Amino acid sequence: MSRWLSIPILAAAVLLQATFVPQVRILGGGPDLVFLFVLAWSVHAPLDTCVVWAFVGGIMQDLLSAAPTGASVPGLVLLVFGMHQLKRQVYDISLVMLAGLALAGTLLQQIMLMIVLALSGFTVYPAENFSYIVVPTMAYNLVAIWPIYWFVRRIQKRYTRDGRVFVTRDA
Repeated sequence: MSRWLSIPILAAAVLLQATFVPQVRILGGGPDLVFLFVLAWSVHAPLDTCVVWAFVGGIMQDLLSAAPTGASVPGLVLLVFGMHQLKRQVYDISLVMLAGLALAGTLLQQIMLMIVLALSGFTVYPAENFSYIVVPTMAYNLVAIWPIYWFVRRIQKRYTRDGRVFVTRDA
């Protein structure tokens, strides 16, 4: 069930990303809603579900942007695998750790996107992109992770049996 939830939730996030977020940008950065939803979902969900969320979100995001289709996927998938490894090492992800993950993950996502765009033939200026896009996006994502995490937890608790981890057929 949680895999199917990715389609409407991420579609809404992508539509907001394409229509509303450009209206509230400071410099060239704005909140990356797909990234934030994938990050918030991966805190309490199994790896296979999170990879589906990362792939679906990345493809949907690229379909409504000028980036080549699939350009956002590598950063989101790396984020999900990194989150899975962190969850194996740490008992629980605290809210402070979530803020750090939002900052570090935004940096990783933006660097991966710049690399993919450069390999696709786009002209990328790393120093200008970092100060004009990456830093403001990190600030927006740091603020926006809290309400998105709250929203995602409400959905996860509604569609789970034990309130903590999604129960799949494989588990």
